Amino acid sequence: MITLLAPPGSLVAGASVSLDATEAHHLRVRRGEAGDRLRLVDGRGHVGYGTVTLGNHGAHVTLDRVEEAPLPPRLVLAVGAGEKERFAWLAEKATELGVTDLVPIECDRTVSVASRVRDGAIERIQRRAEEALKQCGGAWAPRIHLPTPLERFVTEAPAGRRWVLDREGRDPPVQMGDDAVTCLVGPEGGFTPEEVAACERAGFERISLGQLVLRFETAALAAASWVGITRGRRLDG
Repeated sequence: MITLLAPPGSLVAGASVSLDATEAHHLRVRRGEAGDRLRLVDGRGHVGYGTVTLGNHGAHVTLDRVEEAPLPPRLVLAVGAGEKERFAWLAEKATELGVTDLVPIECDRTVSVASRVRDGAIERIQRRAEEALKQCGGAWAPRIHLPTPLERFVTEAPAGRRWVLDREGRDPPVQMGDDAVTCLVGPEGGFTPEEVAACERAGFERISLGQLVLRFETAALAAASWVGITRGRRLDG
């Protein structure tokens, strides 16, 4: 079944949802036809099922069933993102891994990067995250936050497990529940020693993902994958 995006608030049983130009094009590329059953998602947990109608005024889906997917356990990736295209790619993959929040962090080693993530890029990155739902079958896209200074983020991070990735840290746990997890990932060159110390004072634990130097998007996805695998794991004995 083809999955397409719908605007938030539009998925109501019995409603007729108009596809925007991007989604109508996607339907044509997938060779969708009048009468086909479609799945619509809004990235906020709502999933609608209905039948498509094609006409001179565009494509419309009449919904006969709407479901609400449960909110996933909170997983925040806060990343010192110095390059917006790599960060946008990260947003797409974060959707596939169940990340709930993705925050570009402003820190000492990002402020001089000309291609760093800025406020004006957030809407496009959010759309890219939502587009990933059409492939992965999920219902929730991560919220892409505005760039946030590191010193402010560490004071406002949610309660739960708080990690700052550091090669000299301890190994991550092999079993976790559904508590919120926040992972701080440094930019190219990593966080400065002073920044790591500030994170620790704010209650972040240094966690290592190995001794190789990882690019920020690799480290972020490795952390998200680890959390996803170990949540709910039951150990023998």
